[in-house]
Amino acid sequence: MTIKEFKMQYALGSLSYTMKIELAYNSNTPIEILTILSTDIDWYIRSHVAKNSNTPVETLIELSKDEDNIVRISVTENFNTPIEIVTKLVKDKNIYIRESVINNPNTPKGKE
Repeated sequence: MTIKEFKMQYALGSLSYTMKIELAYNSNTPIEILTILSTDIDWYIRSHVAKNSNTPVETLIELSKDEDNIVRISVTENFNTPIEIVTKLVKDKNIYIRESVINNPNTPKGKE
C-alpha cells in the first residue's frame, strides 16, 4: 500500500481496524503513516504507534501528552523516547507511568 492509498482509505474510513493495528505495529511502516495513525481516535492504535521503533521523536513528544494512560506508558517503553520526555513522564500523576519510566534505558540515574 502506498502512502497515497493509505491516506485515501484512512480519510474515507475504509481502512480496517486490523490493518491500522498492523501498520501501527510494523517497524517498517513509513513515518508519515505512523504520524497519521498517532492521531487515531482509538487508544490501542495510538499505543502501538508509541511503541513502534520507527515513530519519529516529534510524534513521541505529542503522544507523551496523550490523555490515555496506556498510550503514555507505551511512550515510556520506546527506547527512542528522548530523555526530556522520559524525565517529564517520571513526574506523571499516574503511578503505572512513573513505574514504567524506570525500565526505559534513557531514564537518568537518580530520577526514578
